[in-house]
Amino acid sequence: MKKLLTSLMLLLAFACWCAPEAEARVDREKTKQAQKMKRPKRVAAGTPVAKALAEAGYFTETTALPKAKFYIFICSASWCGPCRQLMPKVVEEYENNMKKDKTVSMVLLGADKDEASALEYISHYNTDMPGVLNSAVQLENRPQMPGVPWFFILNAKGELVSSGAGSKVLNWKEEIKKKPQKSANAESSNRRERNANRRGRGRNR
Repeated sequence: MKKLLTSLMLLLAFACWCAPEAEARVDREKTKQAQKMKRPKRVAAGTPVAKALAEAGYFTETTALPKAKFYIFICSASWCGPCRQLMPKVVEEYENNMKKDKTVSMVLLGADKDEASALEYISHYNTDMPGVLNSAVQLENRPQMPGVPWFFILNAKGELVSSGAGSKVLNWKEEIKKKPQKSANAESSNRRERNANRRGRGRNR
């Protein structure tokens, strides 16, 4: 009986010693994950679009090509049913075709509430597609997005080339052939310049 009690006491002491160590391991793992999520922003030389993405900060290890001719964006989120239906096709196209074409760079604009949720979402598809939070990135000529999934293409200068419902991204080879669209800012600037010229001509009469 004494031996049994001694054994039980030893087991209890061992369990008490192991519990804090197990908790410490969990805490260390959480710290590592948090540190990964707080990676410093990587700002590299490249196109205006690449710089804007770097300034926003990637939540993935991979980043967009710094000198691509076209940047193809897909805005998607884990809470969106149509997004989850479309993403396997998008990832397949990215892995099989887009990655081989060094003139284009595909980027996920995560519409989830935070980086951890967006990273968990894209990790589910076993892809190295670069990703930034949609709410974090500042792109001057990005289109208005009525919902998700949504896609758009910017050229190296940051000009809008194409946009539309998410499924259009699968036809990216045709979409990148389109001429850049004038942004609302550019049209407004041109309108002000024309009006100023008219007023100048009126005063000179």
